[in-house]
Parts: sequence; structure tokens; C-alpha cells
Amino acid sequence: MREATWRAGLGEFSDCLLAGLLVAVASVPVVTAAPALVAGCRAVERARRGVGGPLWTTFWADFRSVFRGGVLFGLGCVAAVVVFAVDLEVAGSLPGAGLVRPVLGVLAGVAVVLAVRTCEFVSSGALSWHRATLAAAREVAASPGSAALLAAAIGLSAVLVWMLPILAFIVAGPLCLAAVATGGRS
Repeated sequence: MREATWRAGLGEFSDCLLAGLLVAVASVPVVTAAPALVAGCRAVERARRGVGGPLWTTFWADFRSVFRGGVLFGLGCVAAVVVFAVDLEVAGSLPGAGLVRPVLGVLAGVAVVLAVRTCEFVSSGALSWHRATLAAAREVAASPGSAALLAAAIGLSAVLVWMLPILAFIVAGPLCLAAVATGGRS
């Protein structure tokens, strides 16, 4: 009995890592990272509930279903990253950079949490990208504890990739799991 539980847990873990690998492959063109994360969240949620077909095929079907709006959202995220990078460069040359840089860092962290939460909201399938962004902003403001847990998961993912870059190929799966688990609808 105990061995069967262990094997079931190992199967869920392998599904999570496979979802991370699929998200990494689908995110090669950077602007497709958002639809890939949505498909990863859907795959992890299905695996958690034991519903659906093979992870490989359902992932790609989900990816195609959210591709169009997700690419526009991804372009917006890339534009936001460029703006934050330019702001950090400009802030370094201004007086008071010691205060401005941490504020920009916190704003960037909130923006990343908001983007991941938006992808998790879209993964539920009920909302468009625009409405999901608004709902995610309300959720982050209403539940700072969940947002802090998601921020910790994002930060831990970044540290893991920084320490061992090969983990970039699988870290998105546990990140999708963290987004789904802190979403409040499970």
C-alpha cells in the first residue's frame, strides 16, 4: 500500500517535470512563454486531478488554443522587461539611485507575479487575456499571502537556474504547480 502511494507521487512529480520541459521547448521564441505557461498550468492541474489524456498531446492542444492572445501578452511582457532594464540603467546615473533601484526591483517583482498569475487565470479557460490580467491584479491585491508564496516560488526558480543553468529546462513545471496551488481555485 505504501509503495503504491510512493509510485503515484513519483508519477505526479514526473508529470510536473515533463510539463516544465514542454514549457521550456514552447518558450524558445520568448514571446510564446505566456501561452506555454498557460498550457503548463493546465497540464499540471489535470495531472493533479488525474484527468485527461497524455500530457504531451494535451499540452500542445492547450498551447495552440491560447497562442494568439498569449503572444500579444508575451510581447507586452517583453516590452515591460525592456522598460524596466532601461529604467534601471537610468536610475544608476541619478542621485538617489540607492533608493530608486530597490523600488524598481520590487515593482519588477510584482509585475512578474502579476504576469504568472495572469497565465494561471487564463489556464482556467474562463477569461480572456485582458480580463485575466484585471482579475489577477485584483487577486494579488486581495490575497498578498498567495502573491508572496508565488513570488517566493518565482524567486526560488530564478535562484535554481542561476545556480545550475540546466534546470532552466524543467523549472517551469514546478513553477506552474506553484501558480496553480496558490491560485485559490483548487
